[in-house]
Amino acid sequence: CSHKGAFLMNKTQTEYGKLPKYKILYKWITDQIYNGTFKYMEKLPSESELCNQFQISRQTVRNAFQELETDGLISRSKGSGSFVAKEVEVFQKEKIIGILFTNVGNYISSKILTGFETVFYPKGYSLLLEQSHNRLENESLFLKKMLNSKVSGLIIESVKSSLPSPYTDLYEQLRLHHIPFVFINNRLCNVDAPSVMWDDEKASYLMTKRLIQKGHTKIAGLFRFDETQGLNRYLGYIKALKDFNIPIQEDFISWYGLSGQKEESKRQFKNIDLFIDDISIQCSALICYNDHIACHVVPYLASKNISVPEDLTVISFDNSNVTKLYDSTRVPSINHPKEKLGEMAANLLLQYIEAPTSIPSGHPQIIFPVSKEQELTILNGTINSDFL
Repeated sequence: CSHKGAFLMNKTQTEYGKLPKYKILYKWITDQIYNGTFKYMEKLPSESELCNQFQISRQTVRNAFQELETDGLISRSKGSGSFVAKEVEVFQKEKIIGILFTNVGNYISSKILTGFETVFYPKGYSLLLEQSHNRLENESLFLKKMLNSKVSGLIIESVKSSLPSPYTDLYEQLRLHHIPFVFINNRLCNVDAPSVMWDDEKASYLMTKRLIQKGHTKIAGLFRFDETQGLNRYLGYIKALKDFNIPIQEDFISWYGLSGQKEESKRQFKNIDLFIDDISIQCSALICYNDHIACHVVPYLASKNISVPEDLTVISFDNSNVTKLYDSTRVPSINHPKEKLGEMAANLLLQYIEAPTSIPSGHPQIIFPVSKEQELTILNGTINSDFL
C-alpha cells in the first residue's frame, strides 16, 4: 500500500510541480471537483483513506481540508465527514478549438492560421477565432467566454506578453476546468503553460552579426517593448554587439508599444520619427522590430532624402507581403516560419487533448529554430537583397 501511495504522490507532484504536500492534495481534490469526479454534496474520502492513498500524514490532509473549506469547495461536519460544497457545471467537450490573436488580419496571424487549419481540419475540429486588438479587457472577455463554452482547447497569442498578466486567476480556472491551452508567438512570465515561439533571439543575433561583418559598428535598434518577441530580438542584437566588442549605446536604441488606444499610432510614429532623425545622422544601420514598422521607417527616410541602403542600411524581420509597399530588395527581411509555427502549436495542443498522459512533465517551451538554410542565407548575404 505504501508503494502505491508513494507512486500516486510522485505522480501528482509531477503534474502539479514542487508544491507542499497539502497543497498538492488541495489541487488534486479541486481538480476532481471541477472535472465532475467528486460531485456536489458527495462525501469525500476520509482522512485515513487519503493518508493511505497518498502516503501522507493526517495533518497534511487536515491542512488541505482546511484550505478547501476556507475556499468554499467543501464543507465539514464532525462525525459525518467532508462533502463537496461547490456545484460545478461540467460541460461535454465538443471538437472546437478557441483561437485568440491580437490581430487576425495581420500578415503573421493569417499564415499561422493556415498552419492551424492544416492540423485541425483533418482531425474534425472547428476553429472559433477571436482577436483582442492588443487590449487586456478583450483577452479577459475571451477567457471568460471560453470557460463557459464546450471547447476542447485553446491557442492564445497573449496581450502584452512581456508584462505580467493580470488574469492569472482566469488561466488557473482554465486548468481547473481541464481546458488545455498553448501560447503561440509569445509566453507570459507569470502563467506556467506550454508555448511555441520562433528563435527570435538567434535570428536577431545573426542579422546583427552580418551587419557587423559588413563593417557597420554604429547599429541602431528599434524594438517593441510589450511583446516577448521584441525583448528576444533586442537580446540577440545586444549579444552580437557584445560578442564583437562593440559598445552598447542607449541613444541608438528605441522602444515602442501598442495598446490599441485612440490616437496612439500618431504618438508612436511621432516618437519613432524623432528617433530616426537622431540615428540617421550618427548610425550606418538600423534593425527594425518587424516589417510593419519598417513600412513606416523606409518612406519616412525617403521623405528626408535619406537613401536606403546608401545612406542608412535598414533590415527587418518576417519577410512579409507588406514589404511590397516599398522596394523590399533594398531592405533585407528574414523569413518568419509562420505556418510551421502554427502546425507545431496545433500538434502540441492535440497531444494535450487526445493523449495527455504522453506529455512530458512540466510545460514545454518549444523554440522553433532558425533553419540552417536561413542561417547560411543571412551569413552569405543573400537574404532577399544584395546590400546585406
